[in-house]
Formats: sequence, C-alpha cells, structure tokens
Amino acid sequence: MRFRTLAAFDRDYAQLTPEHRKAFRAVLHKHFLPAVTAGAFTGRQPWPTRLRLHKLSNSAIYSLTWSFAGPDGRATFHLENDAEGTTLLVWRRIGTHAIYHHP
Repeated sequence: MRFRTLAAFDRDYAQLTPEHRKAFRAVLHKHFLPAVTAGAFTGRQPWPTRLRLHKLSNSAIYSLTWSFAGPDGRATFHLENDAEGTTLLVWRRIGTHAIYHHP
C-alpha cells in the first residue's frame, strides 16, 4: 500500500527517540503491513489484536497502538484515493496518547 505523511506526522516523528522510531518501524513491518497485504482493510482478514486498531468516533481517522509502554506509542492515519484511484494511507500523527487531542 502506498502512503504519504502529513507535516504534523513528520514533526512528531522527528521528536521520537531513535529507539522509538525503530520500534514503530518494526511493528509496521512485522504486524501492520502483513495485515494490509492479507486484506485487513477489506475484512478478508482480521487486524492483529496487538495493534488495537480502531476508528476514532465520528471521523474517518484510524488509530493504532504500536507500543503499550516505554513509550505509550500511538499513530493515527486515514485512507484516501490518489489521482489514479489507488488507495493511499495518510499518516497523520505519531506519539503518545496525547495525539488524540488533535488526531
């Protein structure tokens, strides 16, 4: 799946420690991307429960938990179609539970 990042995500990501960036990327490659490939967005396969992926209420924004402790790692994203009609994942924010104030 193709993706892009919002400026807020880029700022948040730059503030993460190198260890936290590494942990986020590890969860993406080990759990998130395989689930996407297997069809989790289409319902063909359930999301891995360890991601605690859910849609934020009254919005088209999704949240996933990439770490439960040290840090409390969360990331938000939404889906959109690009000019060719391909689904694009847009990373919005990354950090602690505090990102939910402005997801």
